[in-house]
Amino acid sequence: MTTLFGVLLSAGGLGVAVWLFRTRRVVAASFGGSGTAVALIGFAVLANAAPVLAGEQSSAVIGVLVLGLLAWLVVTRRWQLRGASDIWQRVSLGMAAALLVWCFSVDAFSGSGLYGSRLPAYVAAGLLLLVVWLMSAGAALGTRATAYVGLAVLVLLTIPTAAYAHAWRPCTTGKLEKCSLAGGLFQSFYSSENYVAMIASFTLVAAVCAMRRRELLAAASFCLLIIVATGARTSYLALAAVGVWVLGALVLERRRAFPQIPFTLCVAMVVGALTAAAYLTWSATRTTLSNRGNIWVTAREYIAGQELVGAGVSKWYHLRDIGEAPQHFFHSVYVLVIFSGGLVALALFGLWLATLLHRAVDDGRAFTAKAPVVLFVIYSFTEVVWNPLSVDGLTWIAVLLMLTRSSSASPTTVPARGPSDVTDRPEPLAETPRLTGPHDGQVVAYSHG
Repeated sequence: MTTLFGVLLSAGGLGVAVWLFRTRRVVAASFGGSGTAVALIGFAVLANAAPVLAGEQSSAVIGVLVLGLLAWLVVTRRWQLRGASDIWQRVSLGMAAALLVWCFSVDAFSGSGLYGSRLPAYVAAGLLLLVVWLMSAGAALGTRATAYVGLAVLVLLTIPTAAYAHAWRPCTTGKLEKCSLAGGLFQSFYSSENYVAMIASFTLVAAVCAMRRRELLAAASFCLLIIVATGARTSYLALAAVGVWVLGALVLERRRAFPQIPFTLCVAMVVGALTAAAYLTWSATRTTLSNRGNIWVTAREYIAGQELVGAGVSKWYHLRDIGEAPQHFFHSVYVLVIFSGGLVALALFGLWLATLLHRAVDDGRAFTAKAPVVLFVIYSFTEVVWNPLSVDGLTWIAVLLMLTRSSSASPTTVPARGPSDVTDRPEPLAETPRLTGPHDGQVVAYSHG
């Protein structure tokens, strides 16, 4: 079965690659221009290829990619220093920056200061937020763009499968029995099947929200094949929960348009998530949720007495190096944030989530457009979907969430304003009028290290 699934994954990856190439004009239009599409897809794909291309130097390669994005913005004059005209997008980016600055300050001034070479990771995270800020005034991405980026990354992860013997790891036995229908756990060239399943899950949700008919069938089938091959139970549970949200969105949006989700609902959702995350952190035993509790117990014990401000993420590497912490990373964005900056950081992270959920969309389908954000909230309980203090192969998910402005972004939709103009539009669209929404003028190594 593993051989059969390997052939299917490779064939699926090749088929999707051909499809993306043949529909490249439509792909480019969903980003508002071919330049933005190449830049963001290239960043995501190369960031995921970095561990294979550079091994232990993958973090340096990813840093160069961030600098490349910044240089591209400057050379093509696509940047606008004033940032987005949407106040909620500005606030959201401000919360992400405040979280980074706070956690860096805690790390630098607590205990013995930064441990190891953490400074480049903080700098890369800061530069990437700057890139998002500079792009935010001109980028008009839809959820469809997230699906295309995810598919491109999955193509990279699946094409070598049939010929790559280490693409699978054996099923686990004993207390943590885990297997897939393939008779193994698909992990591609990473060391975790959960990593691959995470990307496939976000891609699937984006495709369901933005694509239709044969396009949706192709994307969904490819993603589901990957998720089944990974045997990742977290993906099944997270997708089931988000499925309820998507069905509810379809019912609500049939009756009337929703330019944005009410702020009180956003706050209630985020407060509920943060409360549940805090409860899990302080009530976990070492065997909670497939032994993830072993990590969480170590984290909470180390910050005992300093729960308000945390300890700084570099201290975790110190604990690992001296053998007092598991070698795994935090397995929860919430625990990562609490350890790095305490309850203050958790509050800042919650504000980032709330403003991201509340931010208006141009097509009146806010509940559908925010489905990937809801998946982010749910998935973050047991996986580090985004490390806000560094840049890695998953950072593109958060970047696109911060730039998304509609549920779909049809092939004829282009930015309402910004430097990406007619000259950057696919040829068949060069003469079509620009579509604007109710907010006209509003105008990238899985070590998490």
